[in-house]
Amino acid sequence: MTGANSHPLPVKPNSLRSTQGSDVQTESIQMQNLSPRHVKTEESLRLGVVSGWYSTKVSGTFVSGPHDSEADCLRKIAEINPPAAKKR
Repeated sequence: MTGANSHPLPVKPNSLRSTQGSDVQTESIQMQNLSPRHVKTEESLRLGVVSGWYSTKVSGTFVSGPHDSEADCLRKIAEINPPAAKKR
């Protein structure tokens, strides 16, 4: 290939700083408000997933699952999103 597209422009390391290692991204991951949700057989067929318990974001996006019980789902939520440590 010849012309302007044959040699990509170098990327400056600082230009990626806003998307890599950002504290904002880390905080948003840690602050997910997850909740357990049971998906019954009828809904599972419509969604194309297995029936069971899922941890979901507020938006309804599945994060993990299916889990066998609500208790298993809650354990996974605690593992993914542990409670914040209290500051002294």
